[in-house]
Formats: sequence, structure tokens, C-alpha cells
Amino acid sequence: MLVILLLAVALSGPTEAPAQEPDQAGSPVPSYTADIQPIFNKRCIACHGCLGSPCNVKLTSFRGVERGGFGQNPYSSHFLASPRTGMDVVQTTAEWRARGFYPVLSRGGSKIENQYLSLLYQMVENGTRHNSPGFSRQALMPLYTKRYAHQCPATPDALRAQLKQNPAAGMPFGLPALDNKDFKTLQAWVRGGSPGPTEAELRAAETPNNPAAVLAWETFFNAEDKRSQLVARYIFDHLFLATIVLEESPRDYFRLVRSKTPPAATPAAAPAPVAVIDTPLPYTNPYKYAGVDRVYYRLKKLTTAMLQKNHFVWRLNHGDIEHLKALFLEPDWGDNAKLDAPWDIGNPFLVYQAIPVEARYRFLLENSELIVSGITYGPVCLGQTATYAVKDQFWVYFVDPKYDVSVLDPKLGLDTWNTFMDRSLLGNDSYEAAYGQALKKLQPKGYTIDAIWNGDRKNPNAWLTVLRHESNVSVMKGRQGGIPRTQWLMDYSGFERIYYDTVANFEYWSGDIPKLETLVFFNYLRQEFEDNFLLLLPEGDRQAIRDDWTQGIGQAALALEPFAGADQPTQIETSKHDPILSLVGDIQEHMGEAVSGPVDLLNPHIKPKVSLSDPIKSYDDWVKAASLLTQTHAYKFPRYLPSVILLKLTDGDDDARVYSLIANRVYATQDTLLFQDGQELPHLYTMSIYPTVIGGFPNYFLEMDLKQAGDFLRRLRDVQSLADWNRLRDRYGILRNDERFWPTYDWFTAWNFANRGIKAGYLDLSYYDLFDSVY
Repeated sequence: MLVILLLAVALSGPTEAPAQEPDQAGSPVPSYTADIQPIFNKRCIACHGCLGSPCNVKLTSFRGVERGGFGQNPYSSHFLASPRTGMDVVQTTAEWRARGFYPVLSRGGSKIENQYLSLLYQMVENGTRHNSPGFSRQALMPLYTKRYAHQCPATPDALRAQLKQNPAAGMPFGLPALDNKDFKTLQAWVRGGSPGPTEAELRAAETPNNPAAVLAWETFFNAEDKRSQLVARYIFDHLFLATIVLEESPRDYFRLVRSKTPPAATPAAAPAPVAVIDTPLPYTNPYKYAGVDRVYYRLKKLTTAMLQKNHFVWRLNHGDIEHLKALFLEPDWGDNAKLDAPWDIGNPFLVYQAIPVEARYRFLLENSELIVSGITYGPVCLGQTATYAVKDQFWVYFVDPKYDVSVLDPKLGLDTWNTFMDRSLLGNDSYEAAYGQALKKLQPKGYTIDAIWNGDRKNPNAWLTVLRHESNVSVMKGRQGGIPRTQWLMDYSGFERIYYDTVANFEYWSGDIPKLETLVFFNYLRQEFEDNFLLLLPEGDRQAIRDDWTQGIGQAALALEPFAGADQPTQIETSKHDPILSLVGDIQEHMGEAVSGPVDLLNPHIKPKVSLSDPIKSYDDWVKAASLLTQTHAYKFPRYLPSVILLKLTDGDDDARVYSLIANRVYATQDTLLFQDGQELPHLYTMSIYPTVIGGFPNYFLEMDLKQAGDFLRRLRDVQSLADWNRLRDRYGILRNDERFWPTYDWFTAWNFANRGIKAGYLDLSYYDLFDSVY
């Protein structure tokens, strides 16, 4: 048999493993923890780190590698539901095999058998053979255009046949191969049977740096009284996707989960291992699902690398426990509060009606960046057409609880809470009619500037900047990126509705019809929040702005969307020349710099008096010159930019800064799925620049020094076509087949973690260097 295998290796063609140097006698098998996972982190999880990874191969942990691959992509278009693929859906490899996952490793045979039968090794070896720097980018593009319909061979022979047909499909896919050292390390591990971490390594990784800090929070979440239990449910529903950082337990990351096992009895006692109850939805009855009589909230330490595309942080310290107690438990709940809330109902207005509504709303306000991040990131790492409902750049404000009619009259005069989460057109119309009547009754004179929550002029969650980058979205605190074309004003009931529609009720594994319903409802809600903002403006200006923000075939949808409070007066006086600019100035003064952030010199409304012909000798010079090209319709280049460009700008060997160049596209309407490109309004496109890393999916890395910056800006200004942009990109960019690619990626990764700290994660490369061929 061994002779036959050796002969097959020798004769089977160019996708087979080349002759390798024999392992040194007695050489140890590389450690998974110390040697293999670091390779996966720096070279593989850029594409294989999330739900919906190619072939569902998730390389962020040994459990993911051991689980293997699955041929059905839950993010591709499909009518029927797919199996759930979250890592905690089942716990054992045998259970994953029963669900259809196949192994990508081989062990138990000889070294050459392990290597020959390993799908993972085949892919990496094929990349090593064919993807040396300088490989053909064009050969990859047909594969990328079908990346959501990819086929996933489940056997070594099927994979060999596919690689013979598509030699460019090795790993890392469409990127330079692993260097020789990493490849040899991975090869030795595969030949040695692909062993995982030791028990000691697993225990060390899973042990928090400060167990007492963890226990304090688990004690809070597991208090015995029914009011506390309902509060814990509410918090879990809204932050089950968040990464938690405890200031008292440095260098640790956690996630709030439900567990079959309890916390430790005392700080000195060892806690039972977390046994995650991974219900399909956060409000699914965990007792019934897990078949247990008691459920515990636990902080499960995360032992995998952070991925920026789905990483948003809830930062806590011990004092926040007392704050949450004061927020939720000190207010009067009333004598008739319904503390035995039902399960399996995705309607927060019904389930949590016992919790004082202002407490619920203030929790959302104080953590708005987190909640909105859950809406925009969620479990979906590649949003695809789901993001068509999101405009490319907008600001979000919130109605102050003292003025919010959904706080003052939580039921809005409706007979049932069901109307709040009715996603049909008629249900939404009924909600909007009730909301309009509540405005007329409770705010008869209209809003003042004080109706906008200003975070007490110290909480930057009061002002959010939201950006869409094709199929993914970013959320930031503060007034960033220049004045956007559209703006939102969110209220409590709308905030809950959009969160439950897009997160708590969202089934990533479902078929296309439920996802379409989510998308349609999101469009209703987006219009509602834009309309709320228009209520701050004079009555005579509202409809014209509304029509300008939604044009073309979107006018049909606009006609079906009631404008709640359209005749409501306003108490805010604005300039007749430019009411929106005037209103933004009033909001800026109302919020204060601690909330809005420092003056945005990169994206100013009034441009500095400089010329692009002036020499750039400092970063201050660069900022002034670059600001001439931001937030302006004067040039054609924004229509040719990819969504996200990360720029490394240097001034000498030891001084380098990062800027993100972001394209802000404008569409006549978001009420379309299949033909969004036909709704483009390219003459309204702009660019914004941010002095940090934005987004989790860069399209290009650019490198230059200050001496070259003037040339780059002038050439960018003069771009008239896609060919012009491509020439500029080739001059300063790092293409995917460039020998500098991985060193550049490593540099940005190091900068990201060094400068953004706990908010940083590894960047995804799924959309890198594809703009001119795929989009």
C-alpha cells in the first residue's frame, strides 16, 4: 500500500506534493499552540475566521480545524434553511460529522499518509507551488465572481481533481504563498498527525487573569430575585454578540453566554467549566432547549484571535455593576409588574414591559455604539445584498428620554404590543399612525434642540457615524467624516424594533424569504429615522429634502411609507439658506466637543486656503492638502475609488501614520436588491479620510512618504476614469501578488493592535484587490 501511495504521489501531476526533505530523526512535532495557530492567525483567518468562511472551515481554534469543512454555505442564496454552523451548536467532532462536516486533517497513518490525505495540506501546498509573488491576478477573478457558490470537495481525490482544474485555487487563496519556514512547520505538524493543544495549554488559555473580577459579574447576572433575572435576560438579548473586556482582568476577552454550569461559589473556588447553551435565538427558551432546570449567565473567556469584522467591545469595570443596579433596579417597577416574562417571543415590548421603559432606553443610549454595531456587524461577516438597505454615510442622534413619546406613552395608544414588531406594510402603517398621534398629543409645539439626547455632554454614544462599505458596515462614536447626505434621529421604540429585526430575530441560516422580510422592514425603519430627523427642520423644507434623499423608483416606496408627524411644528430656528448645515451647527453646540469629538480637519465643510501645488513637508501640511479632496463633488475620482483604502504615510524611518480613505457612494434609492448599480448617482459621490483604521475589509493598502504625498493627491484629483485610478493604484498600491503584500499586511496588523488596543482585530482580505474586476 505504501508503495502504491508513493507511486501515486509521483505520477499524479502538478497539484501533488513535491518531493520533500525527510523529517529529521527524533525531531519533535510542532506545537499547535506555539507554532501552528500563530500561522493560521497571521495568514489564514483573514478569510477563515468567521461564520460563512469558505467551505465553513474556521481556523481560529483547534476545535474549528478539527471540525473541518461543510459544503453548504449559509450565506449563499438558497430557498430552504441551512444547518446552523456556530461553533457552540454542538460540542464534539462526532456531532459535527453527523451534521455533514468532513475532516480536513488526517491522522493515524504514516507521515506520508497523513500528508497525502490532509485536505488542508493539499490546499496550502498547492498555494506554495503556484502562488509565488508575481502570480497572475487575472486567473483568480473567475473564481472570485462565483465565491458565494463555491464547491467544497470533501475527499482528497475530489480536491486534487479540483486543484488540477484550478491551479490558482491554493491557500492562502489568491494571495502569496506561505514562506518556506511556515510551510515546513505546517508540513511537519501534518505529517506528525496534526496534534492539538495539550490539556495544560487549554486550561491555561481558558483561565482568566482575575477570576474574582469575573465572579463579581457572574454574581450580578445570576442574582436570585426575579427582577434581576429579567434584567439579565434583557442585557443578554442586546449584547450576546459583544466582546466584553473587564478592566480588572487585563488582556482577557469574554463573551456573555448561558451555561448549564454555575459560577464558582467563592473567589477561591475553581468554577465549573462553562457549558454553553447555544440557543438558535437569544430569546429561545434555554431551559427547554438544554433540558435543564437552572440556567446560569457566565463570562466565557475567548481564546481565539479577534477579527475586526465582528469585534465590538463592551468595556466594563467593577463600578459598572453598581451603575446597572441603579439604572434598572432602583426605579419603581410598580406592584403589578409581570416578572414571569414569556420565552420564545421576539418582541421586547411585550417580554420586558415590567422593566421601566426609561431604564431600558437609557441602557440602549449609554451603549448605543455597541447596540448599533450588533445591528451592522452581527454574526454576518459578509453581508452581501443585506447591506443594500444601508446608506453609505450617515449620522445618528437619539431622542432624549424626557421628550420621547415612546417613553412617555410606551404603548402609543395601540391595543397590542404585536403591532410594534409587525413587519408587514399594514402593520408598519398602523405603528406609524399611532406614533404620529402620540407626537401630536405629547409634543404639540414640536421639538426643541433639547429633544436631542446629548449624553450629558460627556457620553460620545450620543452621536454616531455609520459607514457602509459595499457588503459591510462600520460604526464610530462622534461627528466624523464630514457632513453626510442623510441623518437619523432614533427613538426608543424604533431602536428596539431595528435591533430585534436585524439581530435578535435574525436567522443567518434561514432561507431567502425571511432575510428579504428583514431587509424590507429595515427600509421602513431607515425611512422612519430619517423622517424623525426632518421633524427638527421647518415644515416647509421637509418634503423636498425627503424627496431628494429618496429618488427614482424609491419614490414608489416613499409613497407607501407614512411620514409620522409630517405636520408637526418645530421650535428650532434654522437658516433659510441651508437649514441642515444650520441645524448641524446647533446640534454641535448642544452636544459639545466631548461628545462630537475634536474638529475634523481632514473633512471640513470650509476648506483651508492652500493649494495642491504647495509642498508637503509635515503631517499638518498633508492634512490641509488632503482636505481639499474630501466631502466635495468637484472631482470625478470618488466614483472610481474602492470602498476602503488603508494608507501608510511615512516621514522618515521611524514615523508612520495610518489613514483610511473611504468612498461615500450615493444611490437614488435603497429600495432595490438586484439592480442597485442602476440607482447610482456618481456625481454625488464623495471621499472621507479618517486618521485610523476603518472597517474590517480593506480593498487596498497604499504606501508613500510625505515627499510623494503631493504627487499622489494631484494625480488623485485628476483621475477621470477607472484606467486612471488603476494606474495611480499601481503606482502606490500593494497588489495581491506583490512580494511586499504579507510584510505590508503584518505592518498594518501590528499598527492596528498597537494603536487601537482592545478594539483592534485581524483584517479580512476577502475583498482585497478586486475592485476593478468584480464590483
